[in-house]
Amino acid sequence: MEVIQVPIRQNEGVTQYVRPTTAIPERAEAVIGILGVNPLRAEILRYLWQHPDGGTSGDIGRSIGTGYKTVLWHLKQLESTGAVDTNARENRIGQRVIYSINQNAFNDATDDFLKYVKGH
Repeated sequence: MEVIQVPIRQNEGVTQYVRPTTAIPERAEAVIGILGVNPLRAEILRYLWQHPDGGTSGDIGRSIGTGYKTVLWHLKQLESTGAVDTNARENRIGQRVIYSINQNAFNDATDDFLKYVKGH
């Protein structure tokens, strides 16, 4: 049996990440890459920090240049960790859900991560 090798182009068919409207400082971009942080998720978190009253997935998507469904998926992941809060009730159907950063939970998680990495 003959094996046929097909060249694979990196990221072929994969949606490109959002490029932020404000340039990411070089060292911050390096840390994002080193830690494997999704750049889109970093942009969502940045938006929420800059808008303490929060925003809908549509507001965030329009601001960072991506679709609300993609933003919503990331917001739900962030919400499940406690980093993001919502004004939503259990049954969200038909609701305008506002997402906001949970500053204390986010800061605590960041502090705990740094302590772990540093061996404290």
